[in-house]
Amino acid sequence: MEVLREWERVPLVPEAPRIDISLMAGRWLKTNDKAQWIGRVDIEVAGDGLLVHVFGGGLGPSPADWGTARSEIVYGSWLTSGDGLAGAFLCRYELPDVSVELQGNLNLGLLVVATYVTFREPVPLANRFTREFFRQAEVGV
Repeated sequence: MEVLREWERVPLVPEAPRIDISLMAGRWLKTNDKAQWIGRVDIEVAGDGLLVHVFGGGLGPSPADWGTARSEIVYGSWLTSGDGLAGAFLCRYELPDVSVELQGNLNLGLLVVATYVTFREPVPLANRFTREFFRQAEVGV
């Protein structure tokens, strides 16, 4: 039997825990009655990622249907817990007049959605940041 010297050993990298993204799945409705940039968000689990379908809320250049984007990354909920529960995600949309980076995170049972909106052509509006709050719809709604 051959004994390996310390420098000959291949270090084993521990596998990162899988993140349980099922908590984010479902239909998310805005928490207030005012017109918003986003009116509704539908999220589906797709393997290790999310499919995020956004519907406009009636404000500005937000189209009625943004279409579906796949999450670029999903983040765990806490740095120190190692529990593997989903806490946030990031995805991008290329809409007719704007590029949007959409970030969503779970906070106290709500989905908080932040958007970073960049206009492609000069317009009388500055690039925008929005933050909106959504509650999970009852099953069947």
